[in-house]
Amino acid sequence: MATTTAQSFNYLIVSDLHLQEADLNPQGRLFYFDQEFTDFLRHYRKFYEGHRRWRLIIAGDFIEFYLRIHERPDPQDKLLRGVKLWKTDVEFFPGAERRKSVWKLDRIVRSHQLLFIALARFILEGNELYILRGNHDLEFFWPEVQIHFRVLLAQFHPVEVSYLEMKRIVEERVHFLPWFYWEHGLLFIEHGHQYDAYCSNAHNLYPVLPLNHEVLEMPLSGFVLRYFHARLHMDPAAMENINSIPKSFWYLIRQNLDRVLLVPIYLLIMIARTLGKARGSQPALDLPIREMEAKIRQEIKAAHGISDEALQSIERLAHLPILRSRWGTIRCFLLDLIFVWITALGIGVALLLNAATTMGWWIPLGVSLLLLLALGVVGKRRFATFNDHRNLREIARTIRDRLGCRYIVFGHSHDPDVHPLSDSRDHWYFNVGTWAPRSKEGQFVYLEILTELTGPSAHLMRWDRKREQPVELDLASYTQGSAEREAMLAGETSGLCKE
Repeated sequence: MATTTAQSFNYLIVSDLHLQEADLNPQGRLFYFDQEFTDFLRHYRKFYEGHRRWRLIIAGDFIEFYLRIHERPDPQDKLLRGVKLWKTDVEFFPGAERRKSVWKLDRIVRSHQLLFIALARFILEGNELYILRGNHDLEFFWPEVQIHFRVLLAQFHPVEVSYLEMKRIVEERVHFLPWFYWEHGLLFIEHGHQYDAYCSNAHNLYPVLPLNHEVLEMPLSGFVLRYFHARLHMDPAAMENINSIPKSFWYLIRQNLDRVLLVPIYLLIMIARTLGKARGSQPALDLPIREMEAKIRQEIKAAHGISDEALQSIERLAHLPILRSRWGTIRCFLLDLIFVWITALGIGVALLLNAATTMGWWIPLGVSLLLLLALGVVGKRRFATFNDHRNLREIARTIRDRLGCRYIVFGHSHDPDVHPLSDSRDHWYFNVGTWAPRSKEGQFVYLEILTELTGPSAHLMRWDRKREQPVELDLASYTQGSAEREAMLAGETSGLCKE
């Protein structure tokens, strides 16, 4: 972390841009909001409050490493030369090993040239960039990926600056953080996936497989996208913002009517592959990883002066990944309920066959229907826990108590939020939502923090792409019915934002 004080900079915080390869993937064009992000950076490049530069903090899921890259990996590619490509790397997309992650980053960044030209100019003029890892860009953990990102960004240097000079500037002003961003007394930023069991890592500071430290240990959500979604036609923008498992499944069915009979087969294959990844706790295998995490934790402690007790208390808030429990994984896919239903169905059929001689046929039929209804209710309640991020407010309150920060900021949920964390309203929780499109219209939500002499102020904002200027987000309007909300996002009404 740089040694400059919190008062040396103002802050722009964005999250969940989910940039994906867009040159060969027509559907990826919905994520191709380079012009909007360029206008956003240009505005803040020219606008300074109190002569302070900006720290742009991307709070995770900047790059979409999980979705298919529509280019067959070539073993002769200079980035993949000498790398073993497995069958799944070709059938789906390259996995989460070091150099495969570099190759994916390269393909994604090069399809967003306008955005990265603007980002290079933004950094050149004295601003800084901080990147946190989310669950979709966990591969920023690899030093090779971080190095290649800096190389690519330097290659987008303005013509009046040499590549070598730009490379030096990027090295000084682009920072990758292992866990969170923290300014004493002011600001704590984290992606938020560690508080979601479907997306969390068992070892967030050193997220490698216990049996192979050259491969990342992916969360359950990563395998669902890799082994199921990657086989199907889909609108990535729609999928990013559907927060219901049943709705997303039926959406995929409607989008893949030409292969509707294959969808259940793909689903079963994904479940089987994912179950093969599930395992219980193995302390002996985890010990070397915990030792590496302890070293990183000491580096964080030394950089920030945060006590071991405070750091570990925040780590304990994380949810254990679903894949660290075989039974939890089985329950996640409702396999226990399906087994009970099949068993009950078999018993019901047997009773029906004997109904004519021993009892009325309606008794076993009624029992079977009641059991099916009960299992449906249980399954629905279980599905309701997926993508439920209401716990983030309480997590933020606990972190506030541990660290005393004025502002606690998360991403991950894709739902913008503002909530006071104290009765005095001196401490606030913000969720900065996403830039990913909803109904083909980008949301462009971010947080602006000004460190004024009279005290800091924070404003949840939205970039208005039509007027090319920021407007303050009115959450009361933002959470209205979807049709009205989409009309407002498209600029058809003026009710969404206030000047």
